[in-house]
Amino acid sequence: MAHKRVLIVANKNWKATALMNVLLEPKACPDKFPWPVKLAHPVPPGTDWNNPQPRAVFHFDESPQGRDSEVRVEVWCIQDAMDPSVSSSSTKEKMRVLPKFFIRHGDKEVTADLVVAFGTAGFPSEASYNGCVVVGASAFIHNPFEKNTDSDSYWHSDATDRLLLPSPRAADLFNTHTNIFNETLKGQVESRFTVPPMNPASKQGLLAGSQYTAVGVVNITNYDDYVWADEAAHRRFEATHEASQGTVRIGSLETTHGIVRLQSEAPFIFVSGITDRIGHFNEDVGLRSYAQNFACAHNAGVATAWLIPQVVKFLSLEGA
Repeated sequence: MAHKRVLIVANKNWKATALMNVLLEPKACPDKFPWPVKLAHPVPPGTDWNNPQPRAVFHFDESPQGRDSEVRVEVWCIQDAMDPSVSSSSTKEKMRVLPKFFIRHGDKEVTADLVVAFGTAGFPSEASYNGCVVVGASAFIHNPFEKNTDSDSYWHSDATDRLLLPSPRAADLFNTHTNIFNETLKGQVESRFTVPPMNPASKQGLLAGSQYTAVGVVNITNYDDYVWADEAAHRRFEATHEASQGTVRIGSLETTHGIVRLQSEAPFIFVSGITDRIGHFNEDVGLRSYAQNFACAHNAGVATAWLIPQVVKFLSLEGA
């Protein structure tokens, strides 16, 4: 039997909660979506953060062309593994704990057949896309504190300020043959979206394509810094050759998708629930942050729930 492993990595615990609420609700998921074979959600108080466990493990069995194939889908939350004495926004701490998700017990090498980064994000438009979901395959990381090497609280890497393009296998997920989000599937997803309370889009829609890029701004622990750091990251991305030529475009701006992308060479995609317009965080999120964030994370969860069986089918048919 061929075994495949898919990792879904959420950033903070409230995002993982919204995702799990969807994955455990049959009406939100496709027919025959399985119940987890392992479930550690919600995380009990006092759980050892040094020994993180996936929130859920799902098994999918497919038999393409008479060949048995099992795909194991694991849902992880970065904050579950972080030292609670450190800011939950610390990029350095996230990078410390992320490898724990990728290395299976007893293995010495990073193992994953596909990685999905899950979260909420801003979108570069004065017209609101709040409540929409963007699915893409490229990543770009900007470190606004790249020149500050004196503080040991910052994470630095030569992977910043360069485009991380999708692997051919990740791009294949979006081609016309595979078409993980065909119009019928897209309709099922969008019909389950909720409307966020703050400046919602005229219609909550699903945008999917390998050209969409997750632009990440790292080392931000003070939310006030987003006002200038987000714009700096956006400008730096737009200055890349690929963006200036129109071959890629920003799909979302947040903090963590890009550093998840750095963990392995496995095919990577991201799912971003759009909460705000870049540069308008306080207007679009600040006054009703819980309701705005939860509604948009829920919509990202719905997109993920309908994405999973498509990914499972893709990996099973691939047979590699």
